[in-house]
Amino acid sequence: MTGDAAEHRTAPLDASTAWQLLCSIRSVADAGATGAGPARGADGRWRWRDASPEADALADRYLSLCLAGPLFTFAQLGQSLDGFIASRTGDADFVTGEEDREHLHRLRALADAVVVGAGTAVADDPRLTVRACAGANPVRVVIDPYRRVPRGHQVFTDGSAPTLWVVGADSDRSAAGARSADEGERARERAREREGLGVGVEVLALPDRAAFAPHRLVRELARRGLGRVLVEGGGVTVSRFLRERALHRLYVTVAPVLLGDGVPGLRFTGPELMRDALRPPTRRSVLGADTLFELDLRTPEPGEPGGDEHPGAGQGGGQGQDPVHHGHAQPLGGAEPGRPEGPGGDTLPGAPAADVQR
Repeated sequence: MTGDAAEHRTAPLDASTAWQLLCSIRSVADAGATGAGPARGADGRWRWRDASPEADALADRYLSLCLAGPLFTFAQLGQSLDGFIASRTGDADFVTGEEDREHLHRLRALADAVVVGAGTAVADDPRLTVRACAGANPVRVVIDPYRRVPRGHQVFTDGSAPTLWVVGADSDRSAAGARSADEGERARERAREREGLGVGVEVLALPDRAAFAPHRLVRELARRGLGRVLVEGGGVTVSRFLRERALHRLYVTVAPVLLGDGVPGLRFTGPELMRDALRPPTRRSVLGADTLFELDLRTPEPGEPGGDEHPGAGQGGGQGQDPVHHGHAQPLGGAEPGRPEGPGGDTLPGAPAADVQR
């Protein structure tokens, strides 16, 4: 909707139109060009100029993500009350409810790329596309240093969205050594055909273990124009991005279900004392029967609010959102030793992590 069209609206902005506007906003200038606002009130909530409560709730939940800038990395996990993302057999259909699945698809729609590790891709065979809401599909990025993901999986065959298959150094080297753009494209096509992959799949071979580090992966994606990155699964991959401080924001949805045992979600070496625990600025909202926690992991810039001053905390938007203030972020612990998955990853015992909600 253009600014002129928004100015001529006579009815309040509805949720469907509000979401379309949010998908088009990537800067404050974009927001102003909609002609519908939005603006932040004295209570910290984002609201449209004239909108339904549902439309205002969407602005409150997602506008800060829209305005986060072209280089922003965020993650989402859905887990049980006792911290598992799947049963002990790897079954994750579904830990959280329908409202959280819609939320996850909205996050995909606001990302340039969605990242999963090999364990999740093998276990879930996910599509990683936007289906529960309007929006464009992100580029699907599969981190697979040992090329474990079967070639018949949907990300390689369905053609629904571009896929970047990130593999170890044994992959095709001719593409990396090509002397021209045309030669590089032909080399990549030959590599794709050799692997038996569908159209729209590109193979990216990284040279060594260090190249799989989260910060380096994010820089490589940004170099390809994929600066807004959603890390979706599994627990190993999200945990690694978290502990290496490569995330700006983390969404964790907790379902009122107890599994007792299963595939764990977040795991990293923590502090010995509770007072040293990571306590980022956080806000909480209700998604049906589930509870969504939104954690701001950024280091505040000079003059920015931090800790108890987190500006977005406590905004309900009609969705049961409440403030949960927890002070300033603390450094994360290092990686757990002795459990390698391959370049840049760790494995967990038992079934592969399966937290991607297809």
